[in-house]
Amino acid sequence: MKITDLHVKNFKSISEIELNDIGGFNVVVGYNGYGKTNFLTAIYLFLRNLSSGIEKKSIEDRNNELLLLWKGYDTSSEMRLGGRIEFTSEEANKILGKNAPIILEVENEVKYSGGYAEWNVDRVVINGSPPGKDDLQTIRKIADYASQHVEYVPIFDQTYFDETMKRMMDMNSSPINLRRYWYDFVNLVSKTIPEIKGMEFWEGRKLVLNVYDMPIYIDWAASGFQRVLLMLFIIWLSGNKILLVEEPEINMHPTLQSKIMKLIKSWTDSGILQAFITTHSPYVVSSNVDSYIVLRRIQSSSTAVLVKPRDGLKNILSILKVSLSDIVFNRIVILTDYNAEPVVINNWLRRLNIVPEDTGIQVFKVTSTLELDNWLKLRRMLKLDTIFLGMCDSIDIILREYCVPMSKEVESYYNKQVLLNVLKNMGISPDDKELKDLGKEENLKWLFNLMKKRGIDYNLLRTSIGEMISQVDTVEIPKEIEILANKIKSIQTLT
Repeated sequence: MKITDLHVKNFKSISEIELNDIGGFNVVVGYNGYGKTNFLTAIYLFLRNLSSGIEKKSIEDRNNELLLLWKGYDTSSEMRLGGRIEFTSEEANKILGKNAPIILEVENEVKYSGGYAEWNVDRVVINGSPPGKDDLQTIRKIADYASQHVEYVPIFDQTYFDETMKRMMDMNSSPINLRRYWYDFVNLVSKTIPEIKGMEFWEGRKLVLNVYDMPIYIDWAASGFQRVLLMLFIIWLSGNKILLVEEPEINMHPTLQSKIMKLIKSWTDSGILQAFITTHSPYVVSSNVDSYIVLRRIQSSSTAVLVKPRDGLKNILSILKVSLSDIVFNRIVILTDYNAEPVVINNWLRRLNIVPEDTGIQVFKVTSTLELDNWLKLRRMLKLDTIFLGMCDSIDIILREYCVPMSKEVESYYNKQVLLNVLKNMGISPDDKELKDLGKEENLKWLFNLMKKRGIDYNLLRTSIGEMISQVDTVEIPKEIEILANKIKSIQTLT
């Protein structure tokens, strides 16, 4: 079973998402609060209630829990959950006794009225055609199968942990002809986590791990081991399922993260399962995935864009010398030209009470037309919130509102005494003539000449000198940076 298309509208923070050609191994990324968990929940709710519209299902919301599913609790606008799901010939044979693949398209409309959530089907298509009367029973069987073949793995939930332990216990206590499944699972664990040599349930029905040849109750084991063990078990049981996993990297060493992602990739490639994984980990993002689902936010609403890691994206990232995780975990990307060093911009923003690390801001330097062209491609591809510092004449007129002109290099704003102190701390002492020239020449020209006489390329030291000066410089911050700060605040308000 595999979702190939998904449509979500007016669900929690999600205004509308329309995704097509979804892959087997999907990584869901975005800044905090952009709706990654809501996205997984939407998939889960869609599959678990696939036939509800056909049944015209109505549920009383006694505790106002279902009300929370509506974006901003705006129940005047119906929620929509829809998609396209493919079932293999083997699955169809298991469900219906017919050995032919099935494609089911369903869009359910969910309304909230008088304390009841009501499902109605807006569209249903089976194998490309509207269903006849005889097809409805077939659709019900397929939908019932789908509702039982989706697995949600939360970050951590004690009830979920206990339920998973019980499922492990049931497998361990299976009849002898089924016990091989337990031992296959134990071998998978040992292969993935070499430190665990084996595991068994002891008296008291508690799972004991053999870690470095020492028996340890799972409750006492490292949290990373517990997390991986549960994940491996769920994956192991997820044949023909859609697996939804929240941030698998929690308490997990990078090596284990990579191993788990390779395992999931191998199983999705084999058609054993389909996976949607939310993450903040660069190790997970750099995995060999089929699709990136990038969550974006406009005002209080979330949306998403699906990106395939094909050669086009890989080539862009190579040209720009950045990784995808450098970009997708941030809210705003600032592109600056030769006049400004990113580290200097960051320090000046901090002095204006905008801390890039805390507000999801990343500054990148653009050194050529080629790089700018590729940044513009990446901006369109990922729907990036972008501000340009300088380069206003090099971008389309429709982007000018996102541009802050900067006509002078950052060195023009450096305090000369602070500059001399920084050079002295670096072991560079200008002579008397050079000191006199400092008062006559522009700072940038003076620094180039000073370094050239010492056989040093100033460009190699520009970032380091700029960082040291902008950390201590008390000179007035350039007006351009104040304008930039206001642009950032306006975008933050909108997002």
